[in-house]
Amino acid sequence: MIKKAAVICFTENGSRIAQKVGECLERYGNTVILAKKYKGASESIQESLDDWTRREFENQDALIFVGAAGIGVRAIAPYVRSKTEDPAVLIIDEQGRYCIPVLSGHMGGANELAEFISAQIHAAAVITTATDLNRKWAVDLFAKKNGLAIHDMKKAKEVSARILSGESVSISIDRGCEMIYGKIPEEVRLWSGEEPDMAVGIYKNPQWKETMYLIPKTVVLGIGCRKGKETAKIEEKILQILENSGIFLESIYKVSSIDLKRDETGIIELCEKYGWEFETFSAKKLEDIKGEFAGSRFVRQITGVDNICERSAVCASGGGTVIVKKQAGDGITIAAAEKKWGIRFE
Repeated sequence: MIKKAAVICFTENGSRIAQKVGECLERYGNTVILAKKYKGASESIQESLDDWTRREFENQDALIFVGAAGIGVRAIAPYVRSKTEDPAVLIIDEQGRYCIPVLSGHMGGANELAEFISAQIHAAAVITTATDLNRKWAVDLFAKKNGLAIHDMKKAKEVSARILSGESVSISIDRGCEMIYGKIPEEVRLWSGEEPDMAVGIYKNPQWKETMYLIPKTVVLGIGCRKGKETAKIEEKILQILENSGIFLESIYKVSSIDLKRDETGIIELCEKYGWEFETFSAKKLEDIKGEFAGSRFVRQITGVDNICERSAVCASGGGTVIVKKQAGDGITIAAAEKKWGIRFE
């Protein structure tokens, strides 16, 4: 659900509700910041509500305002960006009767959080998203629960609008998907030849012009490079390879290499830029990986293993499949592997 939340109240009654909310979230392993802002409150925050909201909006998975809806809406208004970036925002009245998700109901998990909190404090969750109210399948919630990146939010809205109007939509599921759990909802039909409305997978099809892509984070890049190689050069090489292979940048979740490169600035800076995990392995660990790899006598002399990029990508992906074989040039070698993955319908 979430990992960290900030709760703020504006009255003494609200303080009691905020305390209950904080306690129930902490019981389930969340980190919670509790703030009071009203006259006579013990330890009332001195900063303005605007300053508090700006900071916590950037740092928390969820913001919970205990008080009037107008207070919370005005507080967050300057900082709302998009449903893919914004945290969950909930408003609970000071008597704890109603819990209303007002921002990021699906992608940020606000609806789910509202249902959870309401059950804990005996409130009524007020859900307003159309797909929930009409008991329809929601593509953004499906993406959220399966860890899929939505490549085009405008197309996602169009898909949702069609479903709400009573239409069914087609979905293509990439061959890399090994498992499909649950029952496919009646609003969705499996693709059967024409351009699909939606496609789940890491590859873009240049023939499909209107398809909405849902991209699993399943790709590991294995990288080897000359010492001191510039970040921009490594990035340029990666983007070129992905473009040539038709693989979405959003599908990458990890970069791997040999432990000799654990402090390689160019790779580290690139991972920080894109939020990728960076994992390295010993030469022996890489040598033990089974498979057919593009070996190099020179690389073995330098590192103790015949191939770094392909072997490390397979290793970091948990024994995944090499989908881009070793690409070398300008002192950089890159390969890609895809881990095993599946999707779940509910």
